Amino acid sequence: MTMRTEGDDSRHFCTRCGSPITPDTQFCVKCGISTRPPGISSASIPSVASLQTKAISSSAPRTPSTSGRGLSKQLLLAGTAVVLLGILLLAVVRVVHRGRQEAADIETNSQAKVGSSSSNLPSTDPISNSAALNATSRDGNSSSLPASAPAPPATPSSDPVFITPAAATGDQAQDWNLKYERTENGPEADLVVRTGDINNLGFGWPQGFDPFSGNSTPPHKFPWDPAPGEPDRTDRIMLGSAIDPTEALRDIRHYNSYRSDGYSGMLSDCEMLSQGQPCKERQDSWPQPITLIVGHLPANVTAVLLQMFVDDFQPAAFHSHFHVSLNGTRIPSFESSINSLDQTGPIGKLVSMKLLPEYWPLLKSGEVKLLIDDPTTKVRDGYAIDFARILINPHKFKYEVSLVASVVDADKHTPIPGASVTAGLQSASSDIRGKCKLSGLPAGLVTATGAAPGYDENSVPVDLIAGQSGTAEIQLHRHEEGTAALERSIEQTGSATIYGIHFDTDSAKLRADSMPALNAVLGLINNHSGSRWIISGHTDNQGSENKNQPLSERRAASVITWLKAHGAEPNRLEPQGFGATRPVADNATASGRALNRRVEIWLAK
Repeated sequence: MTMRTEGDDSRHFCTRCGSPITPDTQFCVKCGISTRPPGISSASIPSVASLQTKAISSSAPRTPSTSGRGLSKQLLLAGTAVVLLGILLLAVVRVVHRGRQEAADIETNSQAKVGSSSSNLPSTDPISNSAALNATSRDGNSSSLPASAPAPPATPSSDPVFITPAAATGDQAQDWNLKYERTENGPEADLVVRTGDINNLGFGWPQGFDPFSGNSTPPHKFPWDPAPGEPDRTDRIMLGSAIDPTEALRDIRHYNSYRSDGYSGMLSDCEMLSQGQPCKERQDSWPQPITLIVGHLPANVTAVLLQMFVDDFQPAAFHSHFHVSLNGTRIPSFESSINSLDQTGPIGKLVSMKLLPEYWPLLKSGEVKLLIDDPTTKVRDGYAIDFARILINPHKFKYEVSLVASVVDADKHTPIPGASVTAGLQSASSDIRGKCKLSGLPAGLVTATGAAPGYDENSVPVDLIAGQSGTAEIQLHRHEEGTAALERSIEQTGSATIYGIHFDTDSAKLRADSMPALNAVLGLINNHSGSRWIISGHTDNQGSENKNQPLSERRAASVITWLKAHGAEPNRLEPQGFGATRPVADNATASGRALNRRVEIWLAK
């Protein structure tokens, strides 16, 4: 089978190994799998059941005609042709279905696995099949945000095992083979924890290659099948939980609207099944959390960095939207970085993201479940992760880069002074020219995120190799809060942020200038009859928790009181307050604090 990249009618890739092939190729030269002829999708291939039915009905004896004459030679030939056609199409279906397994056998026999683990760590990862959005939150309670991802398909259960991560030794070959690492007081940080061996999704690195240097890997095959013992959700393809492989085929008129990348080709067998039938490839690609064993934290935490070696994220091109959560709590800054990526190849790159201080309590449980999922858009944007690691109190990075960022109004193309820009562990405010410089950043895909009051946040990825200095222009669009804009945000992300709801200082009393935003929210709710909504209040970090938490609760309740008074059904609205615990920007800057003072609306169901 082949997969075609969006907007490129000439490039085809084998869905087994990812190798480029020409449109008229019938067999992949790399793995030998037969390819589907150009222009013929799985939608045009009949199911096995329908082919068998046609063959049986075509070969059944006919009742003699009333004329008493026997079956004509022409009808006999036609019937024979139908039977032969059915058998031929049935063979095609079976070849397509079995080709992937045959190619896997070929690859297993011909390719030596690189970087197999030499440790005695258990081969079974202790991740249950429950959605991470129901995991324990920072305060030990069940997360109160709506679990927007559906439950995963049923899979065979296994008893959890206790995992003991190993400390790095300084021998790179040995350390990179560790599937679970926990190193205290090492050269990189006061504490490093990692899940997933560092082996380029099992394909290995070129001679002398260092994935932390910012260099791009050569294109590799698609990671259909992880090696035995790989930690759950590493070295394999994952696809958003909202994707139903059979949905496109149920509405052929809109089949071409289901945009996809090469990784989603693993669902091609699932497309041929009836709705509701289990499909192994859908189960194997279901997004589930990567578990990082943190253990005890250092006595004094000053900075936390999450690093992932990621492959084939393409939200910028396909308009997918990934949620990124730690122990069930969504991390907005992580989502902004991931959803700015446009990786092709497939080529892996290192991404480094700062965890804001307000989310550090999520680490105290000693175990962190990192979940990346697109539960809303249904876009077939597959991705893979080689490894994920958390660095607590990082030291000087071995490979560093710098970045000069310019923040401009997307419509007027004028500079935005005082905007907050964050990349890696560094933050800065733009000057009167809209510019700022950040140094000491880890090499790789540096995602520079710009934010300013009155604008929507935006991130720009810059690919930088060690020692380089790059530039980024971050264009910010004016924030819109009409009902139509809220609808678009809900459809893509499941939530919408409102800055136009204002309160008196240290009060939950609504100001008169809040009416436009309140009416927009009311219109949104009225457009979704029967849906439940969560209205949440958020503050900046100024003042004590004892003050901010109840204030955010009262403000959320005040919004709901207004909505009820204007016709919204009371049982469809739930208030929540988070105080300063869920920031969307760094509270270290004035613009960041302004962005954190907000009201959000979530679609619960």
